[in-house]
Amino acid sequence: MAKTSVQCPKCGANIQIEAPEVVTIVTPAAPLAVAVSLPPKNKNEAEAKIEALRAAGVDVSSMFSIRGCNGKYDVGRVQDGQIVVIPENDPIFKAIRNSRTIPNRNLFRRWVMAQVFHMMTVKDFRGEVIGFTEALHNKGYKYQWDMLLDELRVQTKLYEKDPENFTERNRWFNKAVVVAMASDYIKLVQQVIKTLRIKHCKGVPYIRLDSKNIFVDDIPAKVYAPLEKLLKVIKSSRNPTMLFKAASNFFWCVKKTYIKFTMQQSKAFVDAYKGAGAFYTLKNLILFHGYVFPKMAPDASIAYLKYLVSDPDFEGYKLFGIMKEFLKDNYIDIAAKQAEWRQ
Repeated sequence: MAKTSVQCPKCGANIQIEAPEVVTIVTPAAPLAVAVSLPPKNKNEAEAKIEALRAAGVDVSSMFSIRGCNGKYDVGRVQDGQIVVIPENDPIFKAIRNSRTIPNRNLFRRWVMAQVFHMMTVKDFRGEVIGFTEALHNKGYKYQWDMLLDELRVQTKLYEKDPENFTERNRWFNKAVVVAMASDYIKLVQQVIKTLRIKHCKGVPYIRLDSKNIFVDDIPAKVYAPLEKLLKVIKSSRNPTMLFKAASNFFWCVKKTYIKFTMQQSKAFVDAYKGAGAFYTLKNLILFHGYVFPKMAPDASIAYLKYLVSDPDFEGYKLFGIMKEFLKDNYIDIAAKQAEWRQ
């Protein structure tokens, strides 16, 4: 069977399975002012919006098209026994108008939840779950830099075009995290060098670092100085583009200096990774799956989630713990949820 990607019927989270190829088509929202009785391909603007929401997994059973006295079509629904019009400033409607479909970013990074669930259920050769943190470390040291640079690259685009999403993503991966990762790497190299056997060439001591021979007296200038210089550039970065370039240059120097798969990932990266994963998983579950924090409505749950992460010193691993409690409180079986996506 071929590998294919299927989507959660409610939020669109992707998961890889072995199955025949599945193709999902999202109906574009074309503003056609025609009668309700016409065939589906000639939907008016309100009906097209409803169709796009249905394709995104939103429950539209209570929604319908309303034509006002001015001839304009709006999306209405029954709420508390009353017919109400869904406002045009609804974020999903805005996404439809801007792109004629529902882009991933407005589905709140739907792939994140699938990845978090997958990593929480990874098993070892004995069939035992190893845990999220170990699953992350098993991706290797290089993964943290590849993932970070990809995230910073996206942020350079969001900074100008989508400030709201930039702020949300920069909350987890930002200059402070890059500085910590770079500083941790320098400490790692220092520790590695201390363990290396000192050899001698014509009486002059040297070490062999990652297939390169370096005289002991040259270590500060040839190993540490370039890294420290690039770290200063990172610290002086004034915008996302500068930060992305500075981080890219530092990683280039990392690969040139010393890098091993088994090196310990930075604590700052692990914490940011956990925080971002928990945040978008919680947001997805609340907005598209109907789950809430205890004794809270959906709107209050989203407000509470934003409140939790409003403190810049709030650590990501704590939010990950809150997410795990959220799953228990809502009786969410991860394995069952993954099986649901396979149907």
